[in-house]
Amino acid sequence: VVDYEDLANTEAVQFLDKLAVLKLNGGLGTSMGCVGPKSVIEVRDGMSFLDLSVRQIEYLNRTYNVNVPFILMNSFNTNDDTAAIIKKYEGHNVDILTFNQSRYPRILKDSLLPVPKKFESSISEWYPPGHGDVFESLYNSGILDQLIERGIEIVFLSNVDNLGAVVDLRILQHMVQTES
Repeated sequence: VVDYEDLANTEAVQFLDKLAVLKLNGGLGTSMGCVGPKSVIEVRDGMSFLDLSVRQIEYLNRTYNVNVPFILMNSFNTNDDTAAIIKKYEGHNVDILTFNQSRYPRILKDSLLPVPKKFESSISEWYPPGHGDVFESLYNSGILDQLIERGIEIVFLSNVDNLGAVVDLRILQHMVQTES
């Protein structure tokens, strides 16, 4: 482990061309009084978690003249609402990609059989598997292939409601240079 203070602190930003930022956006904000994706909850000055996340990426893209892709992993619970919401960012300095995490059948307690009888069964018969599904879903969606084609080597991953999780150029540079 390298002490943070020992990391190089240069103005080199070419490493940003190897970066994508992925936010986990599958959760509903029901515990916070929201109907729909947690990412649309207003948190400051009329801005939502999603607005502030987009603003962070726009800042990187504008400040360093790069195009860091912004990726949202949605669930079947948040996908339609998110697709409608992100239209407001068209024309912004941010390339937004989305994909859905998997869905798995709910299981009957008594028989351990799956609740849905077919794939088209009601959404209430399915559940999103959670954050651990991100890598498989990223691969299955084809987004991983797109990122590789663009030269992306590192994906910064956090929950959409974690506004403190921001790109640190020193850590990014260290990861690229040491192939960590």
